[in-house]
Amino acid sequence: MTACIKRLNRIISVISAVAVMLAVLGFSSLTSSAGEEDYDLDAMAEEIALLVNEARAELGLEPVYVVPYLNDVAELRATECSEHFDHRRPDGSKFITAIDYSIVHYSAAAENIAAGLNTPEATFNSWKNSAGHWANITNPSATHLGVGVCYAPDSTYRWYWAQIFVSCTEGREIEGQYIPERYKVVPKTTGDLTGDGVVDTFDYIMLLQYLDNKSVYLNDLQLEAADCLKDGSVTSADAMILKNFLLGKNKDLPYEIS
Repeated sequence: MTACIKRLNRIISVISAVAVMLAVLGFSSLTSSAGEEDYDLDAMAEEIALLVNEARAELGLEPVYVVPYLNDVAELRATECSEHFDHRRPDGSKFITAIDYSIVHYSAAAENIAAGLNTPEATFNSWKNSAGHWANITNPSATHLGVGVCYAPDSTYRWYWAQIFVSCTEGREIEGQYIPERYKVVPKTTGDLTGDGVVDTFDYIMLLQYLDNKSVYLNDLQLEAADCLKDGSVTSADAMILKNFLLGKNKDLPYEIS
């Protein structure tokens, strides 16, 4: 029986030689039922939500809130689509019956579904090129969103995606709602990998862990901050420069080789 991979976020703990523990938010993935490929379905769903709000921003529209409960509904719908790819559920009822009105008091709801595409970008572009799907994404009345991804390797299309859009009364909040941010950590300067505005041992430890086995996730801005030589890559040379900076052997970051 085909089942979707359950998703999990992992907290990465790093312990320094001086007994300093560093916790950073990272993304991990669970092994798929196929046993060969790893996918971070949470990150893929979040990327879809980011793309939605970025597209809305380009059109001057308000962002939609992501709601954990609606993510669960969308994941359920993506799973159901792996069994019966349709806006109607396997029991023949409308998709809207998957939403508990006592939890989400909506005035309108819409659904986008897709199958067969294995990246958020490709899936989003397929919706962008479809007038009906794009109308849901850019609906000025939409206020909240849920995104679900299902990987069912033994099914017809393997990959299934669902978006649930709802419109709620102005000012009404739904528990857990948030506006997704592309960068949860924003470095303030070169060498500041933790985003606290200070270049210190914590940043050095994080860089070492990244270089050791890539078990620490660094976003694009963190990678740019870790590039102490500004040569376009993050290597052990950058770690050496950062170490020398902390020891006072070089005074400036980024470091310029004369």
